[in-house]
Amino acid sequence: MIDFNQELEHLNSHQLAAVVYNDGPLRIIAGAGSGKTRVITMKIAYLVNNLNIPSWRILALTFTNKAAKEMRDRVEVILGNDQRINPFIATFHSFCYRVLREDGEVIGLKNPFSIIDTADQRTLIRRTIKDLGIDQKNYPRAENAALEMIETWKTNFMDAAEAQKTSVDEQEKDFSLVYQVYEKYLQENNYVDFNDLQLKTYQLFTTDEQTRQKWADRFDHVLVDEFQDTNELQFSLIKMLRKTNPGLTVVGDPDQTIYTWRGARVEIILDFEKNFPKAKTIILDRNYRSTKQILDLANDFIDNNFNREKKDIYTDVTGVTVTVHEVTTQNSEAEYVAKTIKKLMKEKQYEYSDFFVLYRMNAWSREFEHVFDNNHLPYQLIGGIKFRDRKVIKDAVAYLKAVALNDNISVERILRATPKIGEVTINKLINYATVNDMSIFTLLTVHDQEAAQISKHLIGISDLLSKGQAKFQENLPVDELLRFLLTQSGYESRVKTLAKNDEDIENLNAFYDQLKHFHDQFDPQFYNEANQTLAFLQEEALGSDDESGVANKVTLLTIHAAKGLENKVVFVTGNSSGIFPSNRTIGNPAALEEERRAMYVGMTRAKERLYLTYVNGEYSYITNRSLEPSRFIKELNPDLYELEQPLSLPLTNAYSRTFSQSDNKSRTNSQVENSNSDLLKVGDVIEHVMFGQGVVVKIVNNNQYQIAFNNPSYGIKIIPINSVAIKKVV
Repeated sequence: MIDFNQELEHLNSHQLAAVVYNDGPLRIIAGAGSGKTRVITMKIAYLVNNLNIPSWRILALTFTNKAAKEMRDRVEVILGNDQRINPFIATFHSFCYRVLREDGEVIGLKNPFSIIDTADQRTLIRRTIKDLGIDQKNYPRAENAALEMIETWKTNFMDAAEAQKTSVDEQEKDFSLVYQVYEKYLQENNYVDFNDLQLKTYQLFTTDEQTRQKWADRFDHVLVDEFQDTNELQFSLIKMLRKTNPGLTVVGDPDQTIYTWRGARVEIILDFEKNFPKAKTIILDRNYRSTKQILDLANDFIDNNFNREKKDIYTDVTGVTVTVHEVTTQNSEAEYVAKTIKKLMKEKQYEYSDFFVLYRMNAWSREFEHVFDNNHLPYQLIGGIKFRDRKVIKDAVAYLKAVALNDNISVERILRATPKIGEVTINKLINYATVNDMSIFTLLTVHDQEAAQISKHLIGISDLLSKGQAKFQENLPVDELLRFLLTQSGYESRVKTLAKNDEDIENLNAFYDQLKHFHDQFDPQFYNEANQTLAFLQEEALGSDDESGVANKVTLLTIHAAKGLENKVVFVTGNSSGIFPSNRTIGNPAALEEERRAMYVGMTRAKERLYLTYVNGEYSYITNRSLEPSRFIKELNPDLYELEQPLSLPLTNAYSRTFSQSDNKSRTNSQVENSNSDLLKVGDVIEHVMFGQGVVVKIVNNNQYQIAFNNPSYGIKIIPINSVAIKKVV
């Protein structure tokens, strides 16, 4: 146990005011890095130590088990490991579980009950769909779609009977029947699912006033962490617990509300004083994480949001200017990040673990994984599956392997991804091919009549594989070959129609971008292989998966996964139009403000150095147009960062705010006189101001040169024809 009063002296004036305030509801607006967890744990300790509130009459709610454990550990450090000191610190779901275990019988829930997990939910729903005779061919991945729909109905307080009444199409009607059987099974077996914990607690409190009052009387104080992430249901539970008792403290930051897709509403924290008119607000605006340069830029940027609580977080710590870096391709963005990491490690003795690489969508990690593998930079992927391990990418590669390598495993994967072809048909194919000593590919393409006798549904896949093999042998560009295979098979349209969210589509489009980049850079001599598809598959097969047990790694993660974390050096990447913010924000001011909050969260993860990167000029299948600086880059105050641009891209009036500063050192790069007035030809020797001498090996789309540089560390690069950085060697 530490000296608590001495600990109080270490708080700043706003933190101390928040800890000791006890005259009614309190809203603490905690800026990024302002020590909110310390404040909420110190307040629990203050209530127990200084106000003599029995610890068991304090309820602290948060959103993750990790956060709850951290809070409990900190309280234990402050107050000592005394079993008599035991505040109720839990997640919302854990608290609701406790309520239902104690009083669930009031609403017909037998005790003890069991919580059914997601895997068992899917198994139950899959069996129910089969028992009801619902044709699954109409609903591929039916159990996932049904489960999602049931969750939606429950969130909107609709039981199975009401869902059935309001169903308007065939899918809703079918799934409402599944919902009915699913709920009947849960009731008969005394199960609840994860959603039920909060929903049934809400039902209990709204239907039985005596039970609600009992739980409201049990606690003198309720504290809620990460309050900006609460949804309407959770806020309703909080209000029912605090209906008459004013002992309520909520802590959060409206500028970090980035989970509206989970139901969080920024208005809940912004309008807190409307629900609790006597509430007091204290703003924690001193930052203990980042440098002044990082915070000044972040403060100025988030001020573009209208729906927020005005605050400017500050610090006394100074550091280096934030860097905004422009690149021409996704690959060069990843190369820049890798190069900068290596450079900083040499200069400042950073460890690999001191670096975060953040992005808005998981699909954006692909080039970083590829470049880091090639550069032997150890990394870990947080909150997502490695790009090459994602199902949609493994399916796509299987199509390429099937026509290029006649690979049995890949053909089987394609068959399983094709509607109306089941395991019975696949097993018959395998048996026939084995008995007749041939591959499944040969059976489907050369002996297609025999295959058709096994199942008429194989005719289409036989035709696709035959045509695909012909195009492969013609050495069709690998990106065009894959697009042919995925469109003709219907796979691409199925992904767009059936994807639970946009991530599968984004990953597929990112893969097209990768293949297009490979095509643009392809050099048969380098790969010792004339066929582009074989060369790509060779490179993929040789990609490093060696983790070598290294714990010290660069971390790749989405901005959402980074919330609540921090690191010394942070790269926020992919700040291009249609990527971050995404196209989904067009015409939707609320969505745009949430994306801006996500950007703010990303920026404020950085402690010492912040880099913002964007791609300008490369065509992207994700956005279906050429990438350019996003509106977020244009909103940044040019006086608060240093811009780094490629020599080949002159400044334009289109980005006047971002690129207008006269003293920016990078601007002089674009003012170099263009000495490349005559078009180069294949075979010409050139000199690049950064990469040295090279040879033009290809002219791409009449507007770019593909140049093989003498220095093997630079390899082959795409350079715009109008680049001022190159000149012909006479």
